[in-house]
Amino acid sequence: MNLVLPLLGLGAEQQRLREAFRKRESLLITGPAGAGKTALIDTAIAEEANGPEIVRIHYSANLHRLLVDLARSLLAAKHKALWNRVKPGGDVAKWLSEQTSIHLKGLLWTSLEADPLTIVLDGIHGASFPMYRFFQRLYFAPGMALIAAARDTETLGVLARLFWDPRKTLHIRPLSHADSERLFAHAAKRYNLEQFHLDEFREKVLDTAQGNPGQIIEMCKLASNPLYVSGTHIKFAPLRIDVLMRFFPSAGAHRWK
Repeated sequence: MNLVLPLLGLGAEQQRLREAFRKRESLLITGPAGAGKTALIDTAIAEEANGPEIVRIHYSANLHRLLVDLARSLLAAKHKALWNRVKPGGDVAKWLSEQTSIHLKGLLWTSLEADPLTIVLDGIHGASFPMYRFFQRLYFAPGMALIAAARDTETLGVLARLFWDPRKTLHIRPLSHADSERLFAHAAKRYNLEQFHLDEFREKVLDTAQGNPGQIIEMCKLASNPLYVSGTHIKFAPLRIDVLMRFFPSAGAHRWK
């Protein structure tokens, strides 16, 4: 059974993000790991009629890699200004492999200033000054918009200088208990957990997740693994430890020192 898990409790946030897309407005989305930032972005982009005017890339601390990913995404979207400037022919990968960071920055700046759109940058962590200088020019270019997603403003690194206005920050709050219960029910069905005794497991999941949808889904997903099962009972303690190691890897590193 391939059920799609619903996006619960984020109706207002989804509306705010779609408004930013329509108005070409820059916006910062914050929330802890598992809060639903990526799911929110996925859903909002999927519902946009002007999808080609939105280019999404995942953050890389390596500026050259990020520039290559952005150029590749723009060329795949047939961004007119960039395509006309570079004319990469049939082998885009070969053309990209031959470019320097300085050349790519110039091409991307001039192409996006000529034909602006919205860039969605997900998973930002510890941006450097060179990264800031690249996006600073795009941020202030007429018609351009930057949708950034990070755990918090500290995680943004130097890019926090662009998102100083709290009116342009969308913070994702934890799910209500009712929405958490609904999400658990969907996830239990998605991962075929009905065969187990779920009352105690449900209570522990909802109590420890504290409204974090990513943790609820991940605990249900792991519960379908025989490693965490004994008969009709789900072994919560080892499952919970592995979820915490995924969502807070640094805590796990300190734990084992």
